[in-house]
Amino acid sequence: MCKIQYFNECFLKENKIEYRHYQENILKDCKDRNSLIVLSTGLGKTIIGILIIIKRLKKYKKYGKIIILAPTRPLVIQHYETCRKLIDIEKEKISYLTGKISPIQRINIFHNSRIIISTPQVIKNDLLRNRYSLEHVPLIIFDEAHRTKGNYAYCFIAEEYMNTCTDPLIIGLTASPGKDYSNIQELCDNLSIENTIFKNYEDDDVKQYVHNIEVSLERIDLPIKILELSKIIEDLFNRFLKFFIDRNLLNPQKKYFSKLDFLKIAEDLTFSLKNQDLVNNGYFNKEEYLNSLYFKDPKIIEIVQEKKLNIHSIYSYCSSCISILHLKDILETQEISMFRNYLEKVEYKAEQDNLSSKRIITSEHYNLIKSIIETTDIQELTHPKIEKTLSLINNEIKEYSNKKIIIFTQYREVAEILKNEINKKFKNELIAEKFIGQSTKRNDIGYSQREQIQILNDFRADKINILTATCIAEEGLDIPNVNAIIFYEPVASEIRHIQRRGRTGRHAEGRCYVLIAENTIDVPFFKVAQRKEINMNSVLINSDQLDLVNNLGRDNICFDKIKGKTSSYELIKNFKFNKEKENQILIKKSIDKIIKEIDQFSKSEKYKILRDYNIPFLSDISNLNKKKIEKKMLKNKNQNFSKKKKKIYLNNNLKTIVRLVETYSENGKIGLSKLIELAEFEEIIDRKFYAHFNQACNLGYLKKNQKSVQLIKCLD
Repeated sequence: MCKIQYFNECFLKENKIEYRHYQENILKDCKDRNSLIVLSTGLGKTIIGILIIIKRLKKYKKYGKIIILAPTRPLVIQHYETCRKLIDIEKEKISYLTGKISPIQRINIFHNSRIIISTPQVIKNDLLRNRYSLEHVPLIIFDEAHRTKGNYAYCFIAEEYMNTCTDPLIIGLTASPGKDYSNIQELCDNLSIENTIFKNYEDDDVKQYVHNIEVSLERIDLPIKILELSKIIEDLFNRFLKFFIDRNLLNPQKKYFSKLDFLKIAEDLTFSLKNQDLVNNGYFNKEEYLNSLYFKDPKIIEIVQEKKLNIHSIYSYCSSCISILHLKDILETQEISMFRNYLEKVEYKAEQDNLSSKRIITSEHYNLIKSIIETTDIQELTHPKIEKTLSLINNEIKEYSNKKIIIFTQYREVAEILKNEINKKFKNELIAEKFIGQSTKRNDIGYSQREQIQILNDFRADKINILTATCIAEEGLDIPNVNAIIFYEPVASEIRHIQRRGRTGRHAEGRCYVLIAENTIDVPFFKVAQRKEINMNSVLINSDQLDLVNNLGRDNICFDKIKGKTSSYELIKNFKFNKEKENQILIKKSIDKIIKEIDQFSKSEKYKILRDYNIPFLSDISNLNKKKIEKKMLKNKNQNFSKKKKKIYLNNNLKTIVRLVETYSENGKIGLSKLIELAEFEEIIDRKFYAHFNQACNLGYLKKNQKSVQLIKCLD
């Protein structure tokens, strides 16, 4: 038997990380270049991150901070515990930041730590206010790096880091960076990537460390009664589809129509109504306009104008078709109780005078559907996927002596149904539990982050044998390895497909069962996910086609300014002094962004076209410049705070809730369900949460909308 080898070097605890040749190869390739590391789930992305941290600690032995960013708080805690377990430095030098921690405490923690783990929103919030800098940070790790898109905080931090540090090193870790070239290129651009590394189970230096995953497609025929209902729904859909075909809005030769077709008709119409006049008058680039449309030849707006079609009817029929197709998908791929629930939603909307829903429930097809459901025995309408799942579990127990299984499903309701059915069928043999996230629904509040962690611990300790899980089990979390997983339905996303599949086959051969209801949306979804994964792998294998950063100049970080310890008293004093300037700092950064966007626009083709048509700009008339904008914004800000108010002493729980909104909101807004989830992690739950949340609203710190919360003012 070969003796086990370990990575053993300075800053790494002895005999903690088993040596793997492919990990050594990855380290050689990315030790001094911004790298996107794409590893199939189970190949040890976290371990790669730890080994890169060790390399940077060896380069900057005395000074310098390392930041690990993760998208969720449970992932932050997971990385924190892993670092303390594996990295050989003083434990108090490894810290994590949360929105609950006050700004002054965060500054103190950041100043006195060498390794900081945080969600990106916390770091972004502090950087915007100049509470600390990334100047002396020789490494930032972006976990689940595929999120680095749009307005996500990863993008801001990466740009700030590259503009601040003289010796930056960005490491992006993900199992699935995107479905195609453009998605992967965008990710590389946002992280200033110089180098991509892709390893999968087929690589020569990986094969010896992984086990085969046998993928089994379990094809399921639908029962007669479900097929009968499906045919009625299809007939109703075809009746509504005729509206679009008769008006040449859709091609009758098209073999398959999906919800996407009708969503895109509505989107194209909305976009064209807003921008067509600009295009016709030369104010909008025609190529850019055309690229924004889904239907290009002919355009939806051209058909509407030529035939003088009723726009409101088009929107309404689009909505009807989307609802009908969703009904069909639920009936054919999920469970009859979900189908009934959706029918009730359609009926409720019809009662609220929703025309698209009224059109459905007043049809003879709908009455026939209701009649069949009410007169048919429930066993004839039960989806065969339930019985197939129970059969697969039984086979795992009998043939493989395996009781450790994860079942993935799109819907929380199905997770609950499966849990109950499994516990009923295998009452004395095993225990199943659902694994879902937080929700604002009164009848299904879901599980808080603490409850999720407890369920995983129980699963790890064999107190729970089977998890029926939604997408929360797909990304990042350290879920114990299992030898079998079941996809209750395929997913069209290559990211989710890869993440699900990677939950098995880590320590022994794994089995992945994919349930596919024949002649339903399950079939194209599985094919789409496969195609996207093949496209993604093609781009990564032939990475020369990517336009990566070249010749990035680097100089060793100079630590002369920070040598010598700064006391906590000095930090507090500096914080109080700078606190008064934070509003000005934020305003100046906003102004810089505005000026930058104006500069970019003034160099664009669109600007030149508008100029040629003698279109006047406010900046010309008012001689708009940075100084004027700054003066106006500061004046308005000062007016808001000119009157001193009597000091109100606030409860710590209220402060925590407001700080969570300050830290995690995007453009001052956060989803209520997200806030509840964050608060529950801080043990502010149920009545306690709503009492302090309502008080924060009454005091003018927060404002509750339907499903979101708006930050009105920050804590002093």
